Amino acid sequence: MRAGGLAVLPIVVFVLAGMAAAQDRDGQWQRCTLYDEHGKVRAGANLELVIDACTAIIQAGQETPKQLAFALANRGYAYRNKYDYDRAIQDLDQAIKLDPDNALAFVNRGDAYRNKREYDHAIRDYDQAIKLDPNNAIALNGRGSAYAGKREYDRAIRDFDEAIRLDPNLALAFNGRGAAYYDKRDYDRAIQDYDEAIRLDRNLARAFYNRGTAYSSKHEYDRAIQDYDQAIRLDSNFAVAFHNRGYAYSSKRDYGRAIQDYDQAIALEPNYASAFLSRGAAYYGKRELDRAIRDFDQAIALAPNYASAFLSRGAAYYDKRELDRAIRDFDQAIGLDPNNALAFDSRGRAYGDAGEYDRAIQDFDHAIKLDPNNAPAFGNRCLARATVNRLQKAVVDCNEALRLRPGDDGLRIRGLVYLKLKKLDLALTDYDAALQANPKNAFSLYGRGIAKRLSGDEAGAIADIAAAEQISPDIAADFGRYGVSAQ
Repeated sequence: MRAGGLAVLPIVVFVLAGMAAAQDRDGQWQRCTLYDEHGKVRAGANLELVIDACTAIIQAGQETPKQLAFALANRGYAYRNKYDYDRAIQDLDQAIKLDPDNALAFVNRGDAYRNKREYDHAIRDYDQAIKLDPNNAIALNGRGSAYAGKREYDRAIRDFDEAIRLDPNLALAFNGRGAAYYDKRDYDRAIQDYDEAIRLDRNLARAFYNRGTAYSSKHEYDRAIQDYDQAIRLDSNFAVAFHNRGYAYSSKRDYGRAIQDYDQAIALEPNYASAFLSRGAAYYGKRELDRAIRDFDQAIALAPNYASAFLSRGAAYYDKRELDRAIRDFDQAIGLDPNNALAFDSRGRAYGDAGEYDRAIQDFDHAIKLDPNNAPAFGNRCLARATVNRLQKAVVDCNEALRLRPGDDGLRIRGLVYLKLKKLDLALTDYDAALQANPKNAFSLYGRGIAKRLSGDEAGAIADIAAAEQISPDIAADFGRYGVSAQ
């Protein structure tokens, strides 16, 4: 019996070893599979474990070409979900060579190319996936996103429409179509789609973020903030959601809370140039100009071709009355973005304050050519022309500024022009209207005081001039530059 037992033992060990190897192989395949039977990422799937398991299967060299393609595709999907798009594409290239009928492999490679902004490559892959599987809503959704990336929004919307027809529960397609409508500036239709995406998937942080951005574009900042709050609750590392919530707070002039959000965005992404620019703008809003400049400096260091950062830093230097540094920054902004009307208008104001009125007027001319509805540029050119006594042209500019944007700014400048033309009744009418809108404006008070003095109302003149000087002690010097004296 002992001999018989010994004879059987090697067979038993061999069988057990074979069973263990089979179980281990089955376990590797289970770990290598990223998606469930519905095409969704498996709950709790660990991307590193997926990659390790798929690599073990690939290196073992025991699989059929179709099985090997499946393992390569799964590893490619995992790399794609880790944002390692180049390695994902390498694996998916091999998978497609081994199994050219795998529609999902084409979809995932298309996703990788789309995330690399190689939209034409992506569209070719989505086309092939749709050819292999005409009812593939995921492929249509991906192609729609690629067309949106190319700014072909109508083609994108058609693909999203078809994806939704095939799968009315595909939240991503509603979110994508909403983004296309948003880029077409149809914010209400965008919000309708984001609503539906959120109804279908309450955990889709991107849909809350997108809806918040649409509300922000409609200047509905409280609703925007609520959506950004939810996006951040769902994804605490969502740096751009912190950034955009900060923008919404800045738009409400709640600069303190805005700065907190920008701080968080920068902590999450230390190279986030836009967050430094936005935080600088919030410090600028708080009139903390030196802190603003430090942030603008950092934005420029991270993105040396960032025209908006040069423009913003120029504005801060302008407010510090460092006109030469301001003009250098405005020069840089214009060199990077020659179609930026605001940059020309800003440089024109700096030249005007530096006493270079001809150069100022040239810049205002350019700003108006770029943007014929630019009311501030008309107002600024009116002031520059008034200063150098081109008074009739100045009146025309002020009239146009007021037509485009009625308000006290245009009225007070036109009041100055009428004052210099000695049309005192018209000057008083403009200053009265300007002060009705803004009773503590030193420029309007001082100008009205001079008009009253020239009209014989000395008591009224003394009261207005004294009030203006209390608000702005340098107001007399300002009017002196315009060629007007209270004496």
